[in-house]
Amino acid sequence: MTADQTPLSHGASVEGSPATVLLVDDDPKNLLALESILEDGSFKLKKAQTGNQALLALMSDDFAAIVLDVQMPDMSGIELARLIKQRRRTQHIPIIFLTAHYREDAHAILGYDAGAVDYLTKPVNPAVLRSKVNVFVDLFRKTQALAKMNVAAQAAEEALRVANAELEARNAALEREAEERRRRIRAESAQAEAESANAAKDRFLAMLSHELRTPLSPIIHAVTLLEEGDCPPELREAVETIHRNVRLEARLIDDLLDLARVRNDKLHLDFQSVEVHAVLRQAMEICRPDIAARRISLVEQLEAQATHVRADPARLQQVFWNLLTNAAKFTPAGGTIAVRTAGPDSTKHILIEISDNGAGIAPEKIRRIFNAFEQAEAPAHTGLGLGLAICKALVERHRGWIEAHSAGVGQGATFRIRIPSGQPATEVKPPPPLDMPDASGLRLLVVEDHRDTLETLQQLLKRRGYAVRTAGSVEQALQVAEEFEFDMLVSDIGLPDGRGTELLERLEKRSRHPFLAIAMSGFGTDEDLRNSYHAGFAQHLTKPVEFATLHEAIARLSSNLPKAVEEL
Repeated sequence: MTADQTPLSHGASVEGSPATVLLVDDDPKNLLALESILEDGSFKLKKAQTGNQALLALMSDDFAAIVLDVQMPDMSGIELARLIKQRRRTQHIPIIFLTAHYREDAHAILGYDAGAVDYLTKPVNPAVLRSKVNVFVDLFRKTQALAKMNVAAQAAEEALRVANAELEARNAALEREAEERRRRIRAESAQAEAESANAAKDRFLAMLSHELRTPLSPIIHAVTLLEEGDCPPELREAVETIHRNVRLEARLIDDLLDLARVRNDKLHLDFQSVEVHAVLRQAMEICRPDIAARRISLVEQLEAQATHVRADPARLQQVFWNLLTNAAKFTPAGGTIAVRTAGPDSTKHILIEISDNGAGIAPEKIRRIFNAFEQAEAPAHTGLGLGLAICKALVERHRGWIEAHSAGVGQGATFRIRIPSGQPATEVKPPPPLDMPDASGLRLLVVEDHRDTLETLQQLLKRRGYAVRTAGSVEQALQVAEEFEFDMLVSDIGLPDGRGTELLERLEKRSRHPFLAIAMSGFGTDEDLRNSYHAGFAQHLTKPVEFATLHEAIARLSSNLPKAVEEL
């Protein structure tokens, strides 16, 4: 094999290339002899004739071993060995010294001290040299293989680290996604629970309203019987007190339902052009008897110029009524309630102001006065604390705002409302007053499962000249209908063995002549009314029903007989 004398690039170590042994001797004949001894094809040989040539070769190649002559002209082998051992890259290369002159033990010790691993004298035994070089070549290859394994292990470790980092990043992303899903599920679950709770609350309020309204109906009817009868003067005032407080109880029930409608955004308003002063005067007329009974003066200062607004007249009257009754409740006998209007102002709002010189409001309670169930003063005052909360919601639904002012306890209070002004509606001639037809002799089938309500209602209807048959359930009503041809059905919705809507449907299928139907129920939500009208009832009256209201509804509907549907 021809020895390679071409220097390789620095650090060049081709993976899988054969090991290389560096031969250093100043005599070409010696180099040729060494080459012939060591040449076997299993490793490469590289030759250098001087120390400098050897150093240049060591800078460019990696060597399995160095066979180095001790005696050289420019640099001795001992000096070259010391230089080789000083360099970190070459200090591990085993050096075999060859010498023909330095045969003393002292020379050998000097060689070993310079870093040699062996010290041979010339003429060298070829077998021994080959054996020693082969050992170092084999060690070099194993070291190289181990280094490759270490590199591979490091590469694998780095790949594993990168993979672990990617896995951790992916796990973190998956954990974030999972947490987001958990958060979304919790939010959806919380929303579903809240909606379920709201629905349950609505059902509870509807049922509570029904249960509270039902016993009020016979009280109102019994009071009406007393008022229409020969009631002694000394009892008439007590009867009027009962009647007034039953209405108040019904108002409290309506407040509960209104609050639920407001919070669930189910409050329906019928907007139209409304004259504010007219609505205010109606509210004052309703409240005037109670205000007068408390010996409170009612002062009017209605000075607004353009007094029309877009509003629901019934709801606007409810706001004024609530504020007036609230003022009367907290104003002592001999006090004053003032109602004032002004505007429109520069913002095109009409001001309505209701003030009193009564109990006043503590400063710390002004901000909470419009919260539900909040009361300005001590619990001795009656009410649920819903009126002002409902007032605020209604005013805001009219695109206005309401505020309370008070100088403190005992200094009275003022409530100011501002509502956007509007244009009066096109003048329309009012319809002629309705002449109530004489409905005496009308045949009524009254279905009600509350016995007291049924008995008092039957007495009042008979007093008006109606022919009345009664029933307490769906089956009883069907039995009565077999032998009694009626002109009008007055039915409760919730019956022991079914619903009034089902009863109406079955009666319509079996009846031989048309009739009209009025629903009376303690259930009075918008949905309840829609269900009644959808089932075919011409009118839905919410308990407790004033008998005058029922009598008017019967009289109005009777004018449409034998029609089956009335446009109200």
